[in-house]
Amino acid sequence: MAVAEVEARDWAEMPSDALAAVFGKLDVAEILTGAGLVCRAWCRLAATDPTLWRRVDMCHQGDLLEAEEVEAMARAAVDRATGTMEAFWADTFVTDDLLRYISQRQSVVLTVNCMLTTNNLDGLSYLPTILTDYHIG
Repeated sequence: MAVAEVEARDWAEMPSDALAAVFGKLDVAEILTGAGLVCRAWCRLAATDPTLWRRVDMCHQGDLLEAEEVEAMARAAVDRATGTMEAFWADTFVTDDLLRYISQRQSVVLTVNCMLTTNNLDGLSYLPTILTDYHIG
C-alpha cells in the first residue's frame, strides 16, 4: 500500500488577510511570543497591522506572567496600534506609568477596563478616554 504524498506548504506565503483573521483569534501574548515569531512574513504582519491591536485584551495575563513582562507586552501592543486603539482591557498589573504610556500614544482609545488600585488612581487623569468599567481594589 502506497503512502499518500503530503504536500509541503510555505506558511509565509499565506495571504495577509487570511493570516490577520487567524491572528485575530489569538491573544496579545500568543501573537507577541508565538505566532508573530514564526517567520519574517508573520512577524511583519504582527508588527505592522494596527487592526490586530485595536482591541487589546490582557485580562488574566498578570496571573500567568511576571508584572514587568506583561507590562512590556502591553506597551508593545499600544505601540503596534499606532494610535488607533479603541479598547484596552487589563487587570492587576496596570500601573500609573502604563496608563500614562497609553494616554501619550493613543488619542483614540474609547474604553479602558482595568483593575485600579490606590497606587494607580492618579493614572486616570492621564487618559483622554471614556472609562466604561474599572474597579478599585
